[in-house]
Amino acid sequence: MKKLMDIDIVDIVPFSKGIIVARKDTLPSGNTKISFFTYDVKLERPTASTRSAYLLNKFGENFEAISEQLSDYIYCDAAVLPNKHVAVSYSSGELGLFNDKGELYWTSDLQYKDCPVSGVAPEGKYIWCVVPDNNCIVRYCPSTEKIVLRIGGDSSTAFLNPVSISAYENSLYVCNYESCKIRTVNLRDFTVSDYKIFDEPVYRYIKTNDRELVELESGVYML
Repeated sequence: MKKLMDIDIVDIVPFSKGIIVARKDTLPSGNTKISFFTYDVKLERPTASTRSAYLLNKFGENFEAISEQLSDYIYCDAAVLPNKHVAVSYSSGELGLFNDKGELYWTSDLQYKDCPVSGVAPEGKYIWCVVPDNNCIVRYCPSTEKIVLRIGGDSSTAFLNPVSISAYENSLYVCNYESCKIRTVNLRDFTVSDYKIFDEPVYRYIKTNDRELVELESGVYML
């Protein structure tokens, strides 16, 4: 692994050449501000970026309309769905769906067994989310507003405090804070396997421009 950065990161979103990072900077006055920069994974070089570039890659082409309707556009997860709708999720369990014009048409506090559901990883007409307090992931159907499948939880040890989820090709990648593992779920048969094991908590996994990146407790690394 190669360490890329250990700054105070608040969010990372992929773009065509790498990642766009939102970081928290402390000003001489003691106040803080959010600034943005890109990291080209092939050139291995950071450059300054803009709020607009960050929002475009996080929320899609209607980023201005969507971000204006959010109380906080930094501390949330988002995914553009196959129908060009956008799902936005907060760690509190709040989930919002925006149509292809950037209009909010549905919002609710999503829970599973009284535990908040968070994260968004699209799979066709479904959205996969994590339930950190129940050690499981769930498949949610927006059209029926129902959770239709659960993996893990109860007495299972498939996941331990899963904190984020992403979808690439036919697999889900689930980052587990407590076990320090990334585990994959094969979407063909739903088998769960170890993918990467670390010596510290893992928060996020991203594939971009033929590279793999992880956010660990100590910083961001390229695998």
